[in-house]
Amino acid sequence: MKKTILAIILSSTLFGCNDNKADVSNSETATYELTLNSNWSANNFSTNFPSNRHFSGVIGLTHNANGGIFELGKLASAGIVEVAETGAKTVLTTEINDLQNLGKSLSTIDGSGIAVDQQSVTVTFDISQDYPYISLVSMLAPSPDWFTGLNSYQLFVDGKWVESVDVSLNTYDAGSDGGLIFTSANDPITPPDVITLLTSDRANTDFEKGLHYLNSLPVTTITIKRLN
Repeated sequence: MKKTILAIILSSTLFGCNDNKADVSNSETATYELTLNSNWSANNFSTNFPSNRHFSGVIGLTHNANGGIFELGKLASAGIVEVAETGAKTVLTTEINDLQNLGKSLSTIDGSGIAVDQQSVTVTFDISQDYPYISLVSMLAPSPDWFTGLNSYQLFVDGKWVESVDVSLNTYDAGSDGGLIFTSANDPITPPDVITLLTSDRANTDFEKGLHYLNSLPVTTITIKRLN
């Protein structure tokens, strides 16, 4: 009889733990850690590699299906152009605030960049089921108007939060400057072109459709892990 009672207690406890875990996996909100990792080195991308290569501060947002900040084949906003050309966040931060005022975004993702002697940077952010997408950008610096970024990536899928994921990021040309190499002088394009995947002649860079032309290596990847 005692063994039977003990078995019932253990069974109830185990089922209770499983139920709690299930509840957490589809909670209303979640917190994530995001790490931007650099593959940009003289060994990996040797053509005209700049000695002071770095990435500008990460800037982005959590949003609904209507709150993205850039799109391939569309004109870049003033905020994206500022990030892509200078690494500054001021205008894009204002645009993100406007999206939040319109009910399209919940929170801002704002982190530091990757310095010359660093290979990664980490930022944490909160997200909710009503705003399950993330978008973010960072400038390849120096460069005319080139950036890496993530566009509308969904973290609440099939009724539960993604626990962890690694994503390769493309490199984009914002369409606002005609410079051909990383250290080109300013060459404004008027009117501007649309955002494209960075492609160049082999004498200028190693990029073809946003990746290395030989091995499809991305200049950056991100690792996203759920904290709670």
